[in-house]
Amino acid sequence: MPSRSEKATAGLLDSSSSSSGRQRQAGENRRGMVLVRSLGVLLLSIPVLLLLMCSGIYLFGSECPEMADRARRPAHEYLSLYPTANHAGGAHTDGLLSNGTHMFRPTVILVSIDGFRADYLDRGLSPSLVHLGKQGLRADYMVPSFPSSTFPNHYTIATGLYPGSHGIVSNVFYDSQLNDTFVYKDSKKNIESKWWEGGEPIWVTAEMQGVKAGIDMWPGSTAVIKGYKPSYVIPYADRVHPTEKTQQILEWLDMPLEKRPAFLATYMPEVDSAAHSLGPDARKVNEAIQMVDEALGDLWKAIEQRNLTNVVNLMVVSDHGMAASRAQTNAIYLDDIIDVRRLRGLYGWPLGGIEPLDLADVPLFYQQLKAASEGQPWAVYLREDLPKRFHYAHATRVAPIYIIPEVPYYVTTRDNDKFHSEQMPPRRAMEGRVMGAHGYDNLHPLMRAMFVAVGPAFRERSVSPPPGIRFAFVSDSASASTNTTAAPDSNVQIERVHGGDKVSDMEAEQDYLDLVRSALVASEQHGQRYRAEYDGLWGDAGVDAKTVGNVRHPPFENVELYGLMARILGIEPAPNNGTAEFSRWWLRA
Repeated sequence: MPSRSEKATAGLLDSSSSSSGRQRQAGENRRGMVLVRSLGVLLLSIPVLLLLMCSGIYLFGSECPEMADRARRPAHEYLSLYPTANHAGGAHTDGLLSNGTHMFRPTVILVSIDGFRADYLDRGLSPSLVHLGKQGLRADYMVPSFPSSTFPNHYTIATGLYPGSHGIVSNVFYDSQLNDTFVYKDSKKNIESKWWEGGEPIWVTAEMQGVKAGIDMWPGSTAVIKGYKPSYVIPYADRVHPTEKTQQILEWLDMPLEKRPAFLATYMPEVDSAAHSLGPDARKVNEAIQMVDEALGDLWKAIEQRNLTNVVNLMVVSDHGMAASRAQTNAIYLDDIIDVRRLRGLYGWPLGGIEPLDLADVPLFYQQLKAASEGQPWAVYLREDLPKRFHYAHATRVAPIYIIPEVPYYVTTRDNDKFHSEQMPPRRAMEGRVMGAHGYDNLHPLMRAMFVAVGPAFRERSVSPPPGIRFAFVSDSASASTNTTAAPDSNVQIERVHGGDKVSDMEAEQDYLDLVRSALVASEQHGQRYRAEYDGLWGDAGVDAKTVGNVRHPPFENVELYGLMARILGIEPAPNNGTAEFSRWWLRA
């Protein structure tokens, strides 16, 4: 056995060995911590170095390399490296604009909300759109083209031509020269160039002049027109949420300059669809209004976050309004008047475009319909006798006979009415079911469309127009005379064109009064039955100038938008029915 001293010595050796081991372990731990810290500092320095590198490149006027080839970005990434408040933006360089970090061409975003009646903005359900209107411009209303239907008006907005000129005269129509029928829901047929060549849409005008366009579901955009299509185009699809469409707009905006479209457009059908099914005052219509309003509010916030409010011009429009009708109750059945078996088709619901199989039947059918229309809330016309103010004179696509009913009536056959009624959800009895209808006289108050615009190009409502502008407006007088007078308290000349073809709605008082007179004349064409409705909605034709001056902005025809957009984009417009001077009133000098 070891002695006590040996045990003590062994204990000291063990203690010394243990202490030395702990010291080695502590040294290793310290070295490990130093290594971890060094790696951490290195990793943390990489983003800082990248940011400094990109900032340095920015100072030399170029884009950050990792952004140069990226076509699509997550929603949370923005083109501006700094908060919006740090940059004024809007500096011109060879026609380009800067948002503080990137260069842009003058940019237009056009959004159409199908069936968004002008007075929907006053329901208290669209705070974002109302806010945009206060920031920029909100028209009292916009007058759709006749007929106040979806495809004709979307192509009018895009081309600056009336439907009688561009040829998309209805959602469904027969062309006697082509011996073929256009059907808006037929995606194979409606992309054929032959239907669209009567007009030059803004995206074709832009592409012809080297300005890229990105179009999401706008009617006509999938067709090759005059040999051109948009650089980026998405065909129509059902049930695509408005936020997906605004996100697509942002992804296009986030492209590098050489790939980025300067004209962008999208189409939202939700408000129209809900109103057709349930009528314009249904709860689901209000919910649809709120849905699109939230999407557009988010779109403008994203534009603000990108510091693009001095670059991007956002225009929100609709194609027409909406009226409430009742299934079967408000039907005008052709079966009771003419032999519908001898018709090729009936086009233009709720209007009645009557196309006989044999044109020799036109005089007989017209006489029968004319006799039946006495004292009824509808009028019948031969194609050549349609009111001139409709600009609806296409020789091969407007039917030989047209029935134009008053709101809320619609023209149909019993078989067609039964078929369409059966497509609606069976919530209650078929007869008398409320539904939405449009397509009526484009001056009817319920057909009014909306217009809201915001961006650097637009003039504030309170700003006077540039000097020397000449205005024209149409009078219902049969006189063919023309005279020019000076507007009160203005150096602006107003040209009165009696029976003319152009309407330039730039002077509030004359514009408003002219539209009032036109509406009253339209009501008188069908007797006094609905005069009270017009009087209540339009007001007295002798309204004083102060009242007129309080309108949000003079109402105008949607045919004017094409020239407006072309001017903002800096491209030469194709010939159109709008007036060249109109954009000078709306846009900054």
